[in-house]
Amino acid sequence: MISPVLVAALVRALTTGCVVVLASTLAEAAGPFWGALILSLPVSAGPAYVFMALEHDGAFIAGAALNGFAANAATGLFLIVYAWRAPATGSLRALGTAAAAWLAAAVPIAAWAWTPPTAFLLNAAVFGAGLVLVRPKGRTVFARNTVATRRWLDLSARAAAVALFVTALVALSTALGPERTGVVAAYPVSLTCAFVILHARVGGAAMAQLAATAIRGIFGFGLTLLTLHLLVEAWGAALALSGALLVSLLWSGGLLALQRRAARPGPRPPG
Repeated sequence: MISPVLVAALVRALTTGCVVVLASTLAEAAGPFWGALILSLPVSAGPAYVFMALEHDGAFIAGAALNGFAANAATGLFLIVYAWRAPATGSLRALGTAAAAWLAAAVPIAAWAWTPPTAFLLNAAVFGAGLVLVRPKGRTVFARNTVATRRWLDLSARAAAVALFVTALVALSTALGPERTGVVAAYPVSLTCAFVILHARVGGAAMAQLAATAIRGIFGFGLTLLTLHLLVEAWGAALALSGALLVSLLWSGGLLALQRRAARPGPRPPG
């Protein structure tokens, strides 16, 4: 007879893998802005919190979400470093430096006692500085052939990596506690997998633009975690997760509206 624990792990892996494949397919087919927008959605952390909610109470989820919101600032640093390193070096070096920057920020974040205001201020400072620092990288002009061709082997590898990450995180969450679980869950595993695959196929300059664009979306992901933290104990996990997802979708919709407005041609001069 198959162990219920094994069945639960397989369900988590398959569910997360399907979500990642869908998001990755849309991202790779749609170009830099849409790719960044889709990759900024809670593709890996979302399923992780859903499965954690099945095993832990509201207080645990609230603590994990608050520390995940604080650790979202480390993801902002990850994107800043990657955007600057990607055009000048290979994917492994660029991602290695970015991952080291994430870890250097995440360790002290995990040791700090956060409140919603202090976590918000940290995110605002990092992402505000990030928008300025990566602005030159976001001006790269994409050639038509830089939209990546989908390869199902790549997508399967990425889905498997994220699924294993989510499964291991949920399995270890009790031992880690809510604070460290939230920080670990904030690691941008789906972005890392996407960058590994896409960097060699579209080039470092194109990936720097994608990372520069993703910064705006990742700040919205932090607001998603803040929403979950504020709602989960009062509303319960199901409603809080739904509210957090709504915030993520509204933020992405707002970015899309701004992008379309910026791309709209201005009025022609008279004569």
